[in-house]
Amino acid sequence: TASGESESGRLRLGVSSLYLALYIHYGFFAFIPLWLKTTGASAEEIGVLLAIPMILRLLTVAPFSAFVGRRGWVRNAIAYTSLASAAIVLLLLGQPEHAGRILIVVFFSIVWDQIPVLTDAYAVMAVRSRSLDFGRLRVWGSIAVVISNAAAGWAIGVAGILMLPLMVATLLIAPAIVVFLLPSDRELMAVDEAAGGRWRDLVGDRGLILAMVAASLIMGSHGVLTSFGAIQWAAQGISTTAIGLLQALAVAAEIGAFWFGAKLLGKRDPRLLIVAGAFAGALRWAIMATSPGLPVLVVGQLLNGITATGTILGIMLVIAQRVPTHLSATAQGMNAVLLGVVLAVATGGSGLLWSYGLSIAYLAMAALALLGALCAWPRGKRSGAKFLSVSGVDS
Repeated sequence: TASGESESGRLRLGVSSLYLALYIHYGFFAFIPLWLKTTGASAEEIGVLLAIPMILRLLTVAPFSAFVGRRGWVRNAIAYTSLASAAIVLLLLGQPEHAGRILIVVFFSIVWDQIPVLTDAYAVMAVRSRSLDFGRLRVWGSIAVVISNAAAGWAIGVAGILMLPLMVATLLIAPAIVVFLLPSDRELMAVDEAAGGRWRDLVGDRGLILAMVAASLIMGSHGVLTSFGAIQWAAQGISTTAIGLLQALAVAAEIGAFWFGAKLLGKRDPRLLIVAGAFAGALRWAIMATSPGLPVLVVGQLLNGITATGTILGIMLVIAQRVPTHLSATAQGMNAVLLGVVLAVATGGSGLLWSYGLSIAYLAMAALALLGALCAWPRGKRSGAKFLSVSGVDS
């Protein structure tokens, strides 16, 4: 009906705006180490402060997301954690000493880490409620990152690095403003989905868990490139301008993949997107192992649209398809923790692998991606699973 289409259109616009509002501060985060150095933090302290969020994410995200998800508080939790994060980061304007910086980072990490996980959970509820196209909702997050990266350097050049906490805090208010204009969790749930089911049911879904493991392995296989890609390219004589363009190209590929991915998938099993991401990843790391020239690197960066975006889109659609609405936040928390563990191990291990040589490091990442393909390979529907059309009925 016309009213239903109108509601779907408003929800699509609202969730797209939420992703835009959430990711618009990400480019400014890249300057946090510079702010810390400017305000007197040592290199060792900066390393510790940047490691704190990785550790706390593993301990806090899953319990919190499960708690608010079961109570139908996902939308409100996004707003309150955004506002709390903004308030906490403002404390950095006082340029606290070592102990103060640690306390602020601890509390900020506990609160902020919830926001992207809960946003994905809310988006999955919206996808199921109105058969929206997740990729075309999530793409605005990638667009926001591009805008943020372009704006951050300019803004800091104008206002100065010491004003960075104020900039981040201001931008963190945006998700709270947008999310309060969106429907509540209960409005997105079917009547028969408002209760029942436990997180243990998710653990018992072998297909879901294997898909999460696969997605984590494939994303983890980016560890060597993330840590040493720029170093490798600079050693090949590639200019910093060209390196920046290569990184921008990878993001551009993400945008295209998010926009068209679900449409290309159609009614097929979304685990196929994860498998495609795995094979594209294995090819990409095999290419990188040869230290290719700039033209081939362009092809490799374009593969990011499949390796990263195909994997992210695939696991989101798997969750939307297999998980009851009221457990979406629980599933997102589980996925975030699993991803965090694999990313931490892969990123930490990338240094050791790199010491054995470039080829060995990238071939190890290719093997990790192929292991992800093995885990994600569709083995038939789970008995009793409720599969939904989540590929974007309305565009």
